[in-house]
Amino acid sequence: MVLSASVPPALLAMLALGVMLLAGKLGEELLSKFKLVPFVGAILVGLLMGPGVLGLLSPSPYIEEFVDLGIVFILFMAGVEEVRPGALRDPAAITSGVAAFLASLFIVYAILWRSPSMGGTAGLVVAIALSMVSAGPLSRTLQEVRAGSPTERSRMFVEALAMEISAVLSFAFLSVRGGILGSALVIASVVLGILAFGRFGLGRILSAAEERLRTREVVFSILIGLVFLLGFLAQMVGFNSAMAAFFLGIFASDYLHRNVYLLEKMRAITYGFFEPMFFFGLGLYFIHLDLRTFFFGLGLFALSMAAKLALGSQAARLIKVDKLRNFFAISHKGGVDGAIMLTALQMGLISGSTYSFAMLAILLMAIVAPIGYGGGSALTRHAPTPSLEFVRYELEGATAEELSRTLPTAYAREEDEVRAALEAAQELDVRVMVIVDSSGRVKGFVNVHDLFRAAASGAMDSRISDSGIPVHPVPTLGRAEPASKALEIFRSSDAQVVAVVDEDGRLVGTILERELLRYLFRSPISS
Repeated sequence: MVLSASVPPALLAMLALGVMLLAGKLGEELLSKFKLVPFVGAILVGLLMGPGVLGLLSPSPYIEEFVDLGIVFILFMAGVEEVRPGALRDPAAITSGVAAFLASLFIVYAILWRSPSMGGTAGLVVAIALSMVSAGPLSRTLQEVRAGSPTERSRMFVEALAMEISAVLSFAFLSVRGGILGSALVIASVVLGILAFGRFGLGRILSAAEERLRTREVVFSILIGLVFLLGFLAQMVGFNSAMAAFFLGIFASDYLHRNVYLLEKMRAITYGFFEPMFFFGLGLYFIHLDLRTFFFGLGLFALSMAAKLALGSQAARLIKVDKLRNFFAISHKGGVDGAIMLTALQMGLISGSTYSFAMLAILLMAIVAPIGYGGGSALTRHAPTPSLEFVRYELEGATAEELSRTLPTAYAREEDEVRAALEAAQELDVRVMVIVDSSGRVKGFVNVHDLFRAAASGAMDSRISDSGIPVHPVPTLGRAEPASKALEIFRSSDAQVVAVVDEDGRLVGTILERELLRYLFRSPISS
């Protein structure tokens, strides 16, 4: 860091980590304001402040340690939240995903192989990162933009999961030393060991700790310690610790999703602490950004998108989904891609320039893919989470927006067809839907039984605005107002839903009376 040489390195590290945490979060929030993928903002701030542009920060040993820890946590939570074992139940979508990844890998590598700087192992690493999909960002896009039927969205998500797992396994195989047979044996033994521990050992250890120990923080510490310990053991046999954390997250996901208090703690430390520093750190590893770096990155972006366009349309035929939407779906990028690239750089598999080229391409894809899938839609729909029990502890100081994030967001656009609104209502299991205009401003709400009535009368394919379905006034709350006001509205009126809006009257989320009652009257958790 650019400061006096008299300042002790450990003190400089504290300053650097503080800057990374604050600047990374501010970068995420800034891009969120423009309805773009938040993590790109943290990377861009890191790129701006790092050697790539201004040179104010550099990846010192202290910073590298925290970034490495961030990789472990990011991949563990990616396994927990993106790749739950029960999600992979569509053989056609799995086959499509694996085939699309392998075909893209072959096409991209065949072209990169001719390049002197990206042949051999480096070219394979880049091809893996560009050919994969990050299922987490895609999941958020599918929740925010309800284009297509629920079945179509489910198939595209499973296809993306298959591509992501294929990429992680491919990189694990590439990063393990010992020849083809030795690498295969190491990977098989480690993955099977993690499977056995994650499915049958981890839950029992943590459950026993919960029963015998008084404080939840001890259980939280045990989980983190086990993640680190497993990573150490995997590294000792030649398997990357971050990849081990990814597979542990997959096989431990069922237990963690049942124990939502512990899951919320893991989310807090990962997304509140390690994530912004990790993504900021990705920006610090760029070499000096010049025209050559920019044009090479742009070329990799064009190459990857061309391969995805060709393969996405073919894969769409196999799983019977929209070709254009499938192309943008399998172009989503996120933290797993960046973790693979940074791990490869630290292992010496790629150079700093190769890292910079590929990360520029990944950033461009991360921005373009959600916009392309949503057709530029600016409406943000928050995903429902299972963490209602945890939020009970925080309700007193919660805002309306914070409460709405824990409950399903039930809405439809007035130009949507009745069919699409009904499918969305059935998917969410709700009885009312908030209606918004094309700009996301709230118009009112409709009863689902009126949607069924319109469908029965032959208006299934009509737009909601043309179907004659009555749109009733809906009470609204500003996003910063206390969540407790929703209770007052439900007590004093017959309202079934409250719409949470921003300063311009655009929908932020919904608070449904039934979901709120479920939340309030669950039995309290003993501490």
